Amino acid sequence: MHNSFHIICDREDIRLDVFLSEKLSITRTKAKDMIEGSNVHVDGKIPKPSLKIKKSMEIEGEIPEEKPLSLAPEDIPLDILYEDEYFLAINKPANMVVHPSFGHSSGTLVNAVLSHLGQRKNGKNNDRCAGTTAALGRPLRWDEKVSIIHHPSSIGLYDRGVRPGIVHRLDKGTTGAILVAKDSKTQEMLSHLFKERSVKKTYRAIVEGEAKKEQWTVEGNIGRYPVERKKMAVLKAGGREAETSFKILKKLGGFTYLEAYPKTGRTHQIRVHLAHVGYPIVGDEAYGKKAKTLASRPLLHAYRIEFTHPIKNISVKIEAPVPADMEEFFKAHGPEGS
Repeated sequence: MHNSFHIICDREDIRLDVFLSEKLSITRTKAKDMIEGSNVHVDGKIPKPSLKIKKSMEIEGEIPEEKPLSLAPEDIPLDILYEDEYFLAINKPANMVVHPSFGHSSGTLVNAVLSHLGQRKNGKNNDRCAGTTAALGRPLRWDEKVSIIHHPSSIGLYDRGVRPGIVHRLDKGTTGAILVAKDSKTQEMLSHLFKERSVKKTYRAIVEGEAKKEQWTVEGNIGRYPVERKKMAVLKAGGREAETSFKILKKLGGFTYLEAYPKTGRTHQIRVHLAHVGYPIVGDEAYGKKAKTLASRPLLHAYRIEFTHPIKNISVKIEAPVPADMEEFFKAHGPEGS
């Protein structure tokens, strides 16, 4: 894959690392690492990440290839909501990273899934299903490491972008139902359902403030926040189409317990849309107001997912019980503290 780039600056007085992160759709940290690693030249010279760019400057370089990761199965307990020979649905706990990365290569949902499917293939706990790592064509040893490569035909569950079998996203702090495909064909078919918006997703959240309308919809394009690149925002121009509907379940003392129905699936969509209309999710340090004193994480939960099974052609509805921290908050702030 050819990763070289050549850019003529069209902006003024912005840091080089910030500018490259926007232009190349990479993180600011990666842009900074590229510059410090001498992979970027400005007007033929090696710059610093803090360089303030000027219009007509020539920036050229290349995005270095990342080395493959090696992941080992880890015996991490999984709360399995549904499982058949094609995919499984897991009730993800709070603060578990889903996708492995170069900063989180262990303790992820993927490490746990590798262990679970390896045990299935080796005949353990096979009363529920015949789990498989199909492309391996053999049992996955308990201590075996599988190399992740950035290629669509990668081994086992792995797919391009180091997202093995995962067909949709949940943020680290978000709990609830997430699907994991057991083979590349099922992953492709499930991903198509999400792309075509044929999957009905229901989230539950507790937000700051008492919402006035019983039901409402937020439509607003979402893109990177202009200054803090890890945050998203509703933009007046640019970004990607996003739509979320909401319904009140219960009004609490200064808070609201509600359901969210995202039509699209943009990064941080529910969190951003709620903050945009003045009801940030309790515990959301990125978008909330009183997050640090209210909860240890954003109180957002992927409660239900509904779709037609891509192979069996039957209706599937999977629900994940609301987690204890949300139940406790609800009781503590409900009528008369009940």
